[in-house]
Amino acid sequence: MNESGVIRKPNRSYAKRALRIIALSIFLMIIVAIGSAIVYNSLRDRMPGIIADEALEYEGHYAYIVTGEDEDFWRGVYNAACDEAAKNNIYIENLGDSLGVNYGDTDLLRVAVNSSVDGIIYGGVTDDKAEELIDRAVSEGIGVVLLQNDIESSLRQSFVGVNNYELGQMYASQIADIMSLDEEPSRKIVDILVDKNTSEGAANVITMAIEDYIAEHYPEFTLPELKIIGVNGEDTFSVEEDIRNLFINDEELPDIMLCLNSLYTQCAYQAIVDQNKVGDVQIVGYFAGTSILEAVNKQIIYSTISVDTWEMGRNSVQALNEYRETGYTNSYMPVSTQVIGYREAGKLLARGEGTL
Repeated sequence: MNESGVIRKPNRSYAKRALRIIALSIFLMIIVAIGSAIVYNSLRDRMPGIIADEALEYEGHYAYIVTGEDEDFWRGVYNAACDEAAKNNIYIENLGDSLGVNYGDTDLLRVAVNSSVDGIIYGGVTDDKAEELIDRAVSEGIGVVLLQNDIESSLRQSFVGVNNYELGQMYASQIADIMSLDEEPSRKIVDILVDKNTSEGAANVITMAIEDYIAEHYPEFTLPELKIIGVNGEDTFSVEEDIRNLFINDEELPDIMLCLNSLYTQCAYQAIVDQNKVGDVQIVGYFAGTSILEAVNKQIIYSTISVDTWEMGRNSVQALNEYRETGYTNSYMPVSTQVIGYREAGKLLARGEGTL
């Protein structure tokens, strides 16, 4: 009723608009709810376990530290380590990738120690700083397993890899095979490609093993002239440049080139093709990736030393687990190796057993 005493009827058009707005809001809320449910189910189907992982509590945290450009090899080791760790609900963090910054080996070691991880799997440089940090980690109760290159004077719990003397003998067997191809075996020049940061002692063990093997098994052969060639492993471009330069001067070309990791093998293979030196230099490589096996099968690479990366990754985790449980583990865990020539390479490729 207004001031004049007239009773006003409710504004029906306003009421209808309000009802329409409320109905539309409810409809939109239903659509959003349905859409969210669809997205949720889609993500759950695409990434099974992602929701459970958010709440998963791991029973251990290991840091995996490897650097350099030998990505194919180390990826195989890491995948194997993660597979083994999952059996015991342990998380393995690839520290070099997870931080998003290109830290050096010793910097990553320091981060791992300061983070008080439960164990460290380390395949980086083996200098004095690395040894100091490894000893500090062990003194603080962190187990440390070294891969590929050992620091025997450190306090590390275990070394998982190929003994350098055994590796040298395997390379020596291939040098002898190549020398046997000559009607009158002559003194061969052999370049041994190693990372420039590799310790002099490790390189000397390899050369000694080669000389011992030739002298014992092939006394009629003249011992080869062995040259240690340090390669700048800072990045892939540096490796490619250093190895390519070895093929530029014909007078300095070796008869045989030993490549002590998969990246050197691939770069040497590419350089020998680019410089048209196939047949002039015999390459003995490392690792059995698909591209390397194909080069061996084509006889561009004479042979390659296959290292069981799956065994290396699995053994490293088992060593850390054993140390955490008992306080002890084997100080040396060997990894299986195999010489692969062109016949073996062809069989492996036919079975699809090459990696990456």
